[in-house]
Amino acid sequence: MSFITKDTPAITRLSFDFWPLFYFVLAFFINTAMGYGISILYACAFASLLVALYTFSPRSQKVLILVSGLLAVSYYPFAMIWGAPNFNTLLALHATNMEESTEILTLFPWHSYAIALLILLLTFYALRRPRATVQPKRYVTALCCAFSMVCIFIAPVQNRLYGGVFALKDTGYPVVRFVKDVVENNQSVVRELERMQQLATQKDTWQITQVAARYHIYVLVIGESARRDALGAFGGQWDNTPFASHANGVLYTDYISASASTQKSLGLTLNLLENSKPQYQNNIVTLANRAGFQTWWFSNQGKIGQYDTPVASIARHADEMQFLKDGDFEDNQSSQDTSLLSLTAQVLAVKRQPTQFIVLHLMGSHPKACDRTQGRYSTFVTSEETSCYLQSITQTDTLLRDLYQQLQQSGESFSLAYFSDHGLTFHERGTRNQYLAHDDKFHQNYQVPFLVLSSDDKTHKVNTTPRSANDFLLFFSQWTGIKTQQIPWRYTFHSADSAGPRYVTNFKLRKILWQELGEDSFGAGSR
Repeated sequence: MSFITKDTPAITRLSFDFWPLFYFVLAFFINTAMGYGISILYACAFASLLVALYTFSPRSQKVLILVSGLLAVSYYPFAMIWGAPNFNTLLALHATNMEESTEILTLFPWHSYAIALLILLLTFYALRRPRATVQPKRYVTALCCAFSMVCIFIAPVQNRLYGGVFALKDTGYPVVRFVKDVVENNQSVVRELERMQQLATQKDTWQITQVAARYHIYVLVIGESARRDALGAFGGQWDNTPFASHANGVLYTDYISASASTQKSLGLTLNLLENSKPQYQNNIVTLANRAGFQTWWFSNQGKIGQYDTPVASIARHADEMQFLKDGDFEDNQSSQDTSLLSLTAQVLAVKRQPTQFIVLHLMGSHPKACDRTQGRYSTFVTSEETSCYLQSITQTDTLLRDLYQQLQQSGESFSLAYFSDHGLTFHERGTRNQYLAHDDKFHQNYQVPFLVLSSDDKTHKVNTTPRSANDFLLFFSQWTGIKTQQIPWRYTFHSADSAGPRYVTNFKLRKILWQELGEDSFGAGSR
């Protein structure tokens, strides 16, 4: 397009006709890359603003293009999966270590990077536009300026008309919304982490009324990213869970997680809540400690500091804790969940007087699933990543089998519980690039496996009663026999008693009724 720099009337007219269209294309891609969906109105508004700034303040225009373009290039792959920035994405940014970040970057399809590269090229091309010798007509510039200014007020005025507050920061311009959402949600995350750190260092306030443990050893295995319909034992299409499918115990086939990401879900599951906020000093580990149990926490997930995440803040209260990953990229990058079994073997090898409570936190089926299985799978289903995902489910099933055998060999009475923190959603469905990643809009983001296998179980049972992780502390209290004033026994968890309406907490921290969610099942196309 170098010909547009020539100073002739014909070429000047061509340049004038070309650049508004170019700015619209650039604005369209930048706006879409922010994760707010397609909006022709705001693409036109942003393009009009660029046209006006080119006349009134070319330097300001270049700064705006550069900043907006670089933000769009950086965020586009993430926006295509997780949408606009919210509390959960910012919390994940704080809680994700280098290894997980690298895995996520390798999960994005190639065309996400291709479009990001296209945005980068469009940005640099716009920055290289030469100064025109003939300016556009003033009325055109004035109309562009007026239109872009009017669009600033559309969303704030709508908010006011519907009973909200008029604030210019609530404008619908995607670039402004992006910056606002990042800043405000990051502030919310920082406040929550500060509150977590403060509470995590405080003494718990559990008031225990009775301890009547039925078993000598309790083991809780926290899985990762396992959606229930991927497990054969829970109605999945594949026979990939030979142990869970036949083990004596109880399978809860209508259990849902509290949220759809690890930190938020487990923060709501394992802590006592007050006004819907976790009280980080009152959690399952401090409750077990208060009841006189000896507590252990073994994790194959990373931590960066002592109180850096909601899960790590719970783990630190255990009498003994060990993380196979400490957060560094080079540190045990390829550690496997099976490595945790050597730690449980050491614990179980010694006869101990107190009741034992052991927590294993797995990497499970965390994306990228092929990193979990070293690229191996037994059955090909649509794509390699989907096939690895199903194989990772089998790996967890095998771990549960081996752990169960360890417990049997200990000679002590025991009870083993397993659940996954959340499920996942399909992306690039039906293509050879199909993969699963986090989302919060579908039932399958919350439908997870939950089972309890005890040493005195004689049969394989299925409980189809709807249950929720929002009541996990009730289960934990009844499971371990630890009664406390803060956890009233509203119903018996393992019974067929109704627990009332169920809800989940989405990425924007809004409570959503279960029936309001959509469907994202495996379906025939995934066979």
